[in-house]
Parts: sequence; structure tokens; C-alpha cells
Amino acid sequence: MAVKYLFENISDKLREYRLPYSEIPNYITDNLKFELFKWQANALLNFLDYVNIKEKEEDNNPSHLMFNMATGTGKTLIMAALILYYFKQGKNKFIFFVNQNNIVGKTEDNLTNPLHNKYLFKSNIVIDDVNVNIKKVDSFSNFDDNIQILFTTIHGLHNSVYKVKEDSIFLEQLQRNDIIMLGDEAHHLNADTKKKKVEQVELELVTELTEKASQDLIEKSWEHTVISKLLNKDKTTHTVPNKNALIEFTATIPKNADVEKKYVPKIIYKFDLKDFLRAGYTKEINLVSSSFDKRKRVLQALLFNWYRNEIALKYNIPNFKSVILFRSKYIDKEQENNSQEDYKFFINLVKDLKVQDFSFLNEFDEEALFNVTELYKKGQSRIVDIKRYMQENNLNASNIITYLQGAFTERNCIITNSKKGTKTIEKTEAETERLLNSLEDKNNHIRAIFTVQRLTEGWDVLNLYDIVRMYEGQNSGGTNKGKSGSATTSEVQLIGRGVRYYPFEFEDKEKNKRKFDNQLNHELRVLEEFFFHSDNNEKYLSDLKNELKRQELLPQNDKILKKYELKKSFLETSKDFYNSIKLYYNTQETNPNKRKSTLLEIKNNFDFSFTVETFKINETTVNLDNNEIDTTRFKKGSSESTTLSLVLKDFELHIIRKAINSIAKRDNSILRFNKLKEELQINSIDDITKNEFLGLFPIKLIIPKLTSFDDVENKEKFNALVRFFERISVELQLISNPYIGSEFKAKPFNDMDIWYKEKSVVIEPENVELEKELQDKDWYIYNGFSGTSEERNLISFLKETMGNFEKNYEKVFLLRNEEVYKIYDFEKGRGFQPDFLLFLKSHKLELYYQVFIEPKGGDRISNDDSKWKATFLEQITEKYGDNKILKAENKDYKLFGLPLYNAGNATSFKSKLSNKLNVNI
Repeated sequence: MAVKYLFENISDKLREYRLPYSEIPNYITDNLKFELFKWQANALLNFLDYVNIKEKEEDNNPSHLMFNMATGTGKTLIMAALILYYFKQGKNKFIFFVNQNNIVGKTEDNLTNPLHNKYLFKSNIVIDDVNVNIKKVDSFSNFDDNIQILFTTIHGLHNSVYKVKEDSIFLEQLQRNDIIMLGDEAHHLNADTKKKKVEQVELELVTELTEKASQDLIEKSWEHTVISKLLNKDKTTHTVPNKNALIEFTATIPKNADVEKKYVPKIIYKFDLKDFLRAGYTKEINLVSSSFDKRKRVLQALLFNWYRNEIALKYNIPNFKSVILFRSKYIDKEQENNSQEDYKFFINLVKDLKVQDFSFLNEFDEEALFNVTELYKKGQSRIVDIKRYMQENNLNASNIITYLQGAFTERNCIITNSKKGTKTIEKTEAETERLLNSLEDKNNHIRAIFTVQRLTEGWDVLNLYDIVRMYEGQNSGGTNKGKSGSATTSEVQLIGRGVRYYPFEFEDKEKNKRKFDNQLNHELRVLEEFFFHSDNNEKYLSDLKNELKRQELLPQNDKILKKYELKKSFLETSKDFYNSIKLYYNTQETNPNKRKSTLLEIKNNFDFSFTVETFKINETTVNLDNNEIDTTRFKKGSSESTTLSLVLKDFELHIIRKAINSIAKRDNSILRFNKLKEELQINSIDDITKNEFLGLFPIKLIIPKLTSFDDVENKEKFNALVRFFERISVELQLISNPYIGSEFKAKPFNDMDIWYKEKSVVIEPENVELEKELQDKDWYIYNGFSGTSEERNLISFLKETMGNFEKNYEKVFLLRNEEVYKIYDFEKGRGFQPDFLLFLKSHKLELYYQVFIEPKGGDRISNDDSKWKATFLEQITEKYGDNKILKAENKDYKLFGLPLYNAGNATSFKSKLSNKLNVNI
């Protein structure tokens, strides 16, 4: 039986102990600056469930957990949430530690500096109606009730424990207190576990680790210092509860059997880079290999940078800045391919750019590229896109050079190794650290980074789009000999830095998620792609691809470019059908019933009152005779009231936040911050109380006579504000429904030249086999197939029942919609691209059917996105299928939307299909 991770046992444990699933408490969500993503919320829920189980089991051991989450998933926000949780439980002493000083500094800002753009808490933290401060400390005080966080490295923590000096932390003090330890980049903290048993020796680390201490020695001290001395307080068994906790975070658990075995019972949540990629919250990884020398590789990356800037400007994406990282082989200035040499090479290249430097563009021919049968070369296709863009917009190499020489001045380039560095260690200055950790800021001018190993860990960046390998051949000695080993692994880590998604707004799509996975030809797709530029060394590329595939960061099967179009056999044998029938579609239109009100107009007509419940005692006689009315014999409580004329900003901010949050948790609430930000153009939820937003909206509070606003309990203020924001939600909804879907109308089917589609697809054996089979099916009118397992299930169902269709209809044609045909739901004008269109022609009548079919996987069929699509399909049937006939020229049409198809609901799908289309199945 396979061993389960800790998180895989949670549901069984909850069921065993009859414990309810947890909910994230308001004191966490109300005090975090950012809304939790789904995976962050799930991680916290797992943690809260674990705590409840631990309490039920009366487990005296300290908590030791691991969050195995990819770079960019927001691990530090989870740390912030855990700090709030533990503080609420009475713990206020926290140690944050990691293996590198630069990561310590970055996290300090995130957790303690309210002026930093990545600060994770609200400006005012309020728990139990008390303002709470967060303090960075060098030692803990028992006389300070605020949150105290000590930031250090493994190296520094060890020395603080063992080296007693004035103002230092010492072991006895730490062991007297309950300490919550947060360990980042925790894959470094297993040096002792990774050793073979025969190599493990007892270290008596009672002296200071020197500045020159080896990394192995520093990391080995971890399991001795943190686990034995601090977490377990020098005890092997715990007869009374040990309330310490060690929470580790890492993107990558070392591929070491002993380390993996150690963490199986500790991993409380797993969401690694492959999960992050699949969820769509990263850029897509692309390897660009070529026979280019170093100079041309740099020029290619610069060309991509220019093109992204052009596209961002075209679509009005504000403050967009694409960053390139150049990776050198050596730190040592005496070695060839060192970072200082590469830095100077780049600066001189940009200064001396000439038009002929971009003559390599002529080497790429669009027709030749799309006719090759070899693997799809993404970098080459992007260059073809750039050539096409330049031709369409009458641009030339001079335009590119003007941009590059302005963008990549020496001031805008940075090298990670300062004068304090050695031949083997990169050291960065404080100002360099600040710039590296704020690359997305509109005032940050850096566009190019030169590094060796410094940024493979602990670096969080959204707008890195290209990594250029400045040297050639294998990592080890620059030859083809030997294994790639740790060098290639670190290169994959570096790629992990670049895949964070750069958020931008486009139509009604989610800002932080890839938007064009199904529209690969859309120009904005280039802002969702990350490129790793290298030479064409076969052994090196094989190692890199294998490592990326092993970690499931690249698909096991490579992508190829395919042309999708209507079959020639269909165009030849069904020419009359193709040329004569109509295709029905609708469009997104402005909602004519949309309220044009401004917030000011709403406020002027806004009337809201709330009656505060008063303290009353009623003693009532209940008469069992139905003809008698219950009588009140005794009543105490004032019936006289006073009406207070207030405005929203008169209420305490923390109560306002709590009320908003209670409503925002409801499905699709407009009070969710991301929606409020879009509707009201606010930067923080606290902005809502400003005069120009909702701060001056009137609230009439009816309270008992002879009392004042200060006498009203916070609970009653909260209840009043919940009602207030429910009313506000209704008003805002009237403003925020700008679009609807129009009625359906007809256009010639053969006008749809967009049936032609070029698409990059992963070659899956199941799709290849099905495509071959469909080539001979006259009813399948596309020349190819690439779809999900659920789409394959649908095709299998239709194959089995096609004879039933052909008995009832003269013509039966199925068209796979390769994201080229879009319709819009009637209520909100949301775009929908049904996966399949089924066309039927009656035997005797000039009656044609257009049927919409949408397969959905079992995990997606009940989510919010699927629900509105299912409703829309039902509405299409009601409006245009059941009793109504659409007429176009001399033909009649009916439109049907079938229920969402899933193998699990195949019975109900077949039933509806039989009923609506009169096909016996």
C-alpha cells in the first residue's frame, strides 16, 4: 500500500473523529492586504483541519509541517496568515530563517514594512477589536504583546543560540517560550538526512560558525540546532504539550529517498510548479535553441523584448516592462565567460547596434516554417510573427534600434556580483537587492540582469520574460562529457524564476491567469510566454528537456504546429450544403438597461436605515385555543427611539472591513476586492471610505432614546453594515452589467473563413489514433482532432450512435470548434466557445438544425463557469429550438443547446438528446 502524505489523510481523520471541515476565520482574511488564491485558501484550510485533528488526538508533540509550493504561489502570504492565526492563539514570538541573507531582507519588507509595495498585511491590523503591531526584533520580550519576528539565517540562528553575548538570544530563553519557526527554502535544511548512515556523525556545535564555514556545515547545524534544541527543547518525548511549531516552505524537495521519506508525514499541502503551470497562473515555458553564436542569441532576445513592448503599447497595458536575464558561466573575472565580461560585451553591443545586425531576420521564411514536418520551433515562429508585424506596420530595424538603445542604457543594466564578491561567491549590495526585488515597480528602471548562480533561489519576479545562456556546451567544463547533474537542475530552478505570470487586464478575463491558451495566434499571447535561449548543443538540450519533463514542466510529448481546416472531401462532396446554409451566431452588445448612474447619483437617491435591537424582556402567555390570541403579561424595554444620521466613514474601519468580507465570501459577490477595484477604481479596500467613493453614503441608525452611537455594540454596528453593503451590492450590480448577448442572427456558413486555424498542439497517442480514424468519417468535417479525454469520450459516443442520426436526417456533420466561433450569453454577454457544432438536415423538409455541444471533465462540470454555460445552452433551446423556427432565405432553422456532456452524466445527456432531436438511442 502506498504511503500517503499528511494532507492525504486529513479527510479520513475528520470523518473518523466526526470533525467538521474548517473555514478560514475573518481575523485572517480581514487583515491580509491581498485576497487569497484558491490554492492558498486550500493550503490554510488543510492547516486548520490539521490543528483540529491534533487537538482531538491530544498530541503533545510540537507541530512540524511542510508546505511544498512552487515559487510564485504566494508562500509568504501563507506565512502572514499563519502569523495571524498563531497570534490569535496567544503566540507572539516568531523566528523566520532561511539559508541566504538576501532572502531574509526581502521577507522582512513583506512582513514588517507597511511602506513596501509587497507588504502583505492591511495598514492597520485589528484582532478582537485591538490594534496589533508587527515588530522586527533581535531578541524576544515577555513584556510586549505585539507580534515579534526575528529574521535570521541558519548560520545566524546557530550562532545566536550558541554564542552568548550581550543582547544575543540564548538557548535557555528560547526553550522557556513557545516559539513559532518559519523556515523558507527548506530543501537546504536536510544536509544530515541526505548523508548516508555511515557518514552521519554527532556534531557538537557549541562554538560560533565562522564567516567561512562551509555550506554543508551550516546546513548540518540546522537539524541539530532547530529540530533538537529549539523545536523539541532537548527532549525526545513530551509528557506535557509542547506548543512550539516549525513550519517549512519549499518549492522543491530534494530527490533523495531519505529526505522524501522524512517529509511524507509532514507535507500539509502540495502545489508544485507543474500544478501551478496546469492551473494557468504562470507563463508557458519555451526553449529556444539555435545555431546562433552568443551575439545573435542576445540580439534575438532583444528583438523579443522590443516586440513585447510594441504589443503592450498597442493594447494599452500600463507600465509594462519586459526584463531579460543573462546567465554567465563563471564569477571569477579571470575565467572566460564570466559575468563581468558578459556585462561589458552587452553594453558595447547595444551602443554599437547597426541595421545589418538584424539581417538574420531574413533567414526565417514563413512558408518554409509552416511546411516543416519536424518539431514546432517556437522561437522561429515568434520571429516570423515579428517580421509580419513589422511589415504590417511599416517598421524597420531602425525603429528597433532606437527603442533598444533607449531602454538598455548602462544605468538600466545590473550585475549581481559586487566588489565584495569572491571568485566563487556572488555578493550583492543593498541597492542592488532593492532593485532586484522590485522589478515590476513602474519607477524601477532595470531591464537587464547579469548573474551566475545568485538568482536561482529566493527571487520572486513577474516580468522576467527571457533568460539567455551566454555560454555554450555542457555545464560541466563546457564539454559534452559527463552528467549535467546539479548544474542543469539549477538551470531549471532559474527557469522557475521566470515563469511567474505578469498580470494584465483584457476584456472580462481573469487578470492573474493565462488568457490565450486557446487563442495561440492572439498577439497578446506573447506576454504569456517565457523563453530560455541557448545554443543547439544536443547533449545539453537533451539533459535540460529531460529534467524539465521529469519535473513535468514540459509535456512528455513535444509540440508540433498543425493546420486545422475543413476537409477537402467535405468541400467537394457537400458543396451545396457548404454554400447554401446559414450559421447562426450572436454578438456582445451594450446593455440598454444598464444604469448610467454615477456613485454621486446613487448616493443622492440612497435611503438606508437600520434599527438596533434593544434589550427587552417579554413574558407571554401562550393560549392553545386557536381562537385566543397569545397575551403579553410583562414587558420591559424602551419603545422610544432616536434616529442618528450618519455616513459610512463614521463607523470603525475594522468593522467596515469585516462586514465587506462577510458578503464578499458569497459566490460572485461584487464586493470581492478584485471586482471592487475594477468597478470603483480603488487601490485598497480601505479607499471605500473616502468621500469620493462610499464614505459619505447616508446611514440612519435607529437606537434607543437617551443612548448614543458610542453605546451601540460592535455586533449591532456590524449587522447594520452587512445590511448596508447588501443594498450597495444591488446598486453596484445595476451599474456593473455593461453587456448582454444579442439575439441570434444568420450569416453564410462559407463566410466563416476562420474555420482555418494554425495551432500548436501536444502530440498525444490517443488523439493521433482518433484523428486517423476520423479521416474516413464523412460526418466529421475537420481534417484533424486534438482534444481532451472528455472530448474523445463524446466522439466515441457519437461514433456508436451515428447510424441512429443518419436514419432520421439526410445530412449529419460534426465540426470541432478550434476556438474560432464565439457566442455570448444573454444575461451578461460572457463569451463562450462551444467545443462542437452538430449540423443536421431533415430528410423531407428544408429544415436545418444547429446543435451546440460542450464536453466538461468531471472536476469542472459543476463549477461556476460551467453553470452559466449550461444555463445559456438551455436558454438557446427555449428561444430557438422547442417551438420557434428561424427563417433565412428559403430555409428553416432550429438551434439547440444540449446539456454539458460528461461520461458520468451520459444517461441524462442521451435522454435530452433523444427528446430534443428525435433520435432513438
